[in-house]
Amino acid sequence: MSILQQQSDFGDMTGLEQLRALLRMGRQPNIGATLQFSGVEFEDGFAAFEGTPGEHVYNPIGTVHGGYAATLLDSALAAPSTPSSRKANRIRRSS
Repeated sequence: MSILQQQSDFGDMTGLEQLRALLRMGRQPNIGATLQFSGVEFEDGFAAFEGTPGEHVYNPIGTVHGGYAATLLDSALAAPSTPSSRKANRIRRSS
């Protein structure tokens, strides 16, 4: 399911409410599915993600690609700043 479809499911939820709803439904944003990591806890100002990197994220020399760590860090740092008391900005598809 695309993030645009997921957003249409959330109506007027705040960003924090959306993240918690995804967790309750057992769903993840597409990047988590792609890189096989998931959010495990979301609170106001706090987010926890977990994942075990497999060969799908190894670089040519056989170690975990830095992009995996950077993406996990990006998610962990961005999620706590997701608005909890106001509507989150929505991604809109242009015509």
